[in-house]
Amino acid sequence: MWFGNFFEPFYSDFDATRRGIDDVASLGFNNINLDSKPWEDFFARYRGEEASQYVAMQEFMISQAGSRGMTHTCLALYLCGDNLYPSIRDVPPVWGEQAVRVDGDLMGTYKYWSPRAQATMVEHVQGLLRLYGDGMYRRDDGSVVVQTMFDPIPKPSFDPEGRAKYLTWLESHYEGDISSLNERYGTSAGAFGDLAPDEYWLRPQELDWVGCALPSRDDFERRSGDFHRWVDNQRHLAHVLDEHLATMVKQWHGLEPDVYVEPVLHQWGYFFNPPGQLDWQTGQRALDVYRCADYVDGVLFMAAPLNSENRADAMALSVDSTIARCANGGRPFTGGLYLGRHVNTDIYRVVPPAEAIATHVVNGATALHVYGYSGLDDGGVMFRMDSTFKDSLRAGTEWAKAVMPQLDAPRTKEVALLFPEQMSLLEPLSVDEGGRHRMDLLGWYQQFVDLGWHVDIVHPRQVVAGALRDYQHLVVPTDSLYDLGDNDALEAAVREFVSDGGTLFHGPGCRLAQAAFGVLERPVPYDCIRWTEDVIPHGWSTVAYDSGEPIAPYIQSGDAAFARIDVGDGQVFSFGFEYGYAYSTNVMPIVPTQYGKAEMHPVVLLEHTPVEVLAGTSPRSPLHPVKGVESARFGDKVVIVNHRSSPVALTGMPAGEQVHMVPAPHGWLAAHSAVLVQTATHPDARPHRDRRASN
Repeated sequence: MWFGNFFEPFYSDFDATRRGIDDVASLGFNNINLDSKPWEDFFARYRGEEASQYVAMQEFMISQAGSRGMTHTCLALYLCGDNLYPSIRDVPPVWGEQAVRVDGDLMGTYKYWSPRAQATMVEHVQGLLRLYGDGMYRRDDGSVVVQTMFDPIPKPSFDPEGRAKYLTWLESHYEGDISSLNERYGTSAGAFGDLAPDEYWLRPQELDWVGCALPSRDDFERRSGDFHRWVDNQRHLAHVLDEHLATMVKQWHGLEPDVYVEPVLHQWGYFFNPPGQLDWQTGQRALDVYRCADYVDGVLFMAAPLNSENRADAMALSVDSTIARCANGGRPFTGGLYLGRHVNTDIYRVVPPAEAIATHVVNGATALHVYGYSGLDDGGVMFRMDSTFKDSLRAGTEWAKAVMPQLDAPRTKEVALLFPEQMSLLEPLSVDEGGRHRMDLLGWYQQFVDLGWHVDIVHPRQVVAGALRDYQHLVVPTDSLYDLGDNDALEAAVREFVSDGGTLFHGPGCRLAQAAFGVLERPVPYDCIRWTEDVIPHGWSTVAYDSGEPIAPYIQSGDAAFARIDVGDGQVFSFGFEYGYAYSTNVMPIVPTQYGKAEMHPVVLLEHTPVEVLAGTSPRSPLHPVKGVESARFGDKVVIVNHRSSPVALTGMPAGEQVHMVPAPHGWLAAHSAVLVQTATHPDARPHRDRRASN
């Protein structure tokens, strides 16, 4: 549990702090995470000077936690050294070397590639380990968990060294072809070194320690010069973050004791960023957690049950938890949960803390990192939450503590959902109208989970490395910037997967399906679809398919709304509207006026959705699938989470020991609750591709 002490009463009131640590312990936590960023007063303490009020309180917190059998960890490094303005912390941070703004002023953040900046980071962590290492949480291998970065946001620097670094990278990226860059940017430079900052960087005067200029929606639509600057800027910063983590992990592992490198990579939800929090959009952070996983010991980021339409949604949390599991590539991972927040409405009245914790458990988390007990400036206010909230939190931690150690077998794999790599890295939420691109992924995920399938979210790099051999179905949600990737190897891997008996599902504008399978589509006027039940499509485009075999027509034109292509032993299913978005969005279509009193419905109201008819329900689902109920097999153990506001019957469940989070009558699972079930069978977790879709 993150516990900050820079606000009162925890800054100077020792009795309040003692009561706070009692509260954290009573809520079921075994560790407090201290906000120990590299301020000058910590460095003074390393030199043997008297502790400041802030540092003294942390030392008191450490002793109090230890007396209750709790360990402690330290949030040692933040994106910029310190995010607390002088009215809160009057002690400056230690940067080593800062990035420089285009006007020559200091940026107020690290120059991430600077050896001097990196040396101060190491010195700070060494100091924390030396003074406070004895009571720190240690893993089974003896390594110590330290938050060696929180919210990394690399920034450019416009001093001569920083300018040369970027221009060298840019020249390499364009393979020395300045004419290609000039064509994209609308410039006329004779050489890369001739480019001025406002020619190679998007409105550099708007950069600060966290914020930056953003291209407009029109820039994205036109692929303007500013769009191309933005794309190159972000790709460079992603490279800077890769370099930084690759360099620093060697230094953390060289310390005594060894540090387990598990930075908190994002604190506001990774794939679903809160609308209105412009500085914290993943799409402007140059952050791809799957890439970061190549360098760190564990990928960790905070998640919350909040979707891109700013609605409380447990399934959005499940998506983020799945991303964390898959980014960690089968390694044990920590589920991050932003529980104490008060911004973006009181989402935990809709998704109680216990349900949120269970959502991480059903996705395989082996530990939990929660933010936060006391923060005030950005939502860490758990100490102000009421008893109902805390009772739910306690029920969740107690259940998780009993269940997590029992999940010692791999989680079953059945459906792969392709992570939209380019969109996530390069598209800020502000240019994604209504967050609809991200909602398309959410809806596809939710549709398959509602049918009892186990869904993983796999990165294109993982697909190229052979990940699809573990799956039966592949879903390709919207990636609005797919063409910016180098996709030849990805498309070859997907062709092999389908030819070998896999099934692929996609919607309009899927450039992967077009390139890999020759899918042909064309825009058509909006119309409803003749299906087993007539369908009202919903999305932002409507297309018909001129390739493959039609399996559902538009009612008026007869054009193919759904189509199937047989490829080897597998199949490709094409849908003429954004199926995932239609399944997840808050806005539902109505019967078009030309159909009068006819009965037709959007996909979420169909008795049997198209995906259910084409893919069926999971053969490994422990019970008959129920919409809003999430389940997962871990060998002979099954975890079931009820995301609904009413109890559900555990119909067809095999007899076996059950561990309920909330007591319920026999044969039932309480609302917003979870259960662990011991089964008698240990089904093979590998897919079986001997059944082609009947349609």
